[in-house]
Amino acid sequence: FGDDDSPTSVLLEEYSVPKCFSPDLFDFVDDDATTAETNEETTGNECSGCVESDEKSGEESNQATNIIPRPPYRWVLIGPERSGTGMHVDPLWTNAWVTVLQGRKRWLLFPPDTPHAAIGMVNDKPQIPSSIWFRDFYDTVTSPSWPEEYKPVEVLQYPGETVYVPAGWPHLVLNLELTVAVTHNYASEHGPFFERMWKEVAQDEPDFAVAWYSGLEKCGRGDLTRVAPPEISDQVELKDDRVNALGHR
Repeated sequence: FGDDDSPTSVLLEEYSVPKCFSPDLFDFVDDDATTAETNEETTGNECSGCVESDEKSGEESNQATNIIPRPPYRWVLIGPERSGTGMHVDPLWTNAWVTVLQGRKRWLLFPPDTPHAAIGMVNDKPQIPSSIWFRDFYDTVTSPSWPEEYKPVEVLQYPGETVYVPAGWPHLVLNLELTVAVTHNYASEHGPFFERMWKEVAQDEPDFAVAWYSGLEKCGRGDLTRVAPPEISDQVELKDDRVNALGHR
């Protein structure tokens, strides 16, 4: 929710990220990197491109028609009793937080090294609904014979409470009654999976990856681009060469 062209954009007037969470690195997107091929006056040296693009006004967004939007990352979740989300790892290996506004959620979160097949995550097969998963897997993963290193974290979440989901942790959620919640995914430099996140972004969102790389470099965070896949840095260098060529016309 909250996109400029969406009626839900008004919700941002009453929305803020809890201060306990680290800054979102996806905010460091270089708008110039996405418009360099069409804007001859772009120099590639401005740090003003390091902004959160979704907070721009509608007029600015319309002018910057070539800007690559960041991947979806904010949702309002509404579900009845016995609905929920099956076992999964969050997209792009980002971190997430979820705040319940109404109702209750039951969570299980597994350490990243847990074998996926053992908890019902099988490639190329449909996600198991959370209510079915509890019936078929819960007794196994909570039994004394389940390996200690793979034991899940269980959470019963009430209104006003926030659950933090670390990157790479498989998890599922079951709504115990009609539930309304807000969830927000974000990129963090902290934790063991920053390099894995880069690979996921480069694979699934290549255009955004180029703009993100350029923005991090422009804002002095070259330490975070060193682990980026080489094809992303190669594309950024190619765009910079085009910009320099345009500037010398």
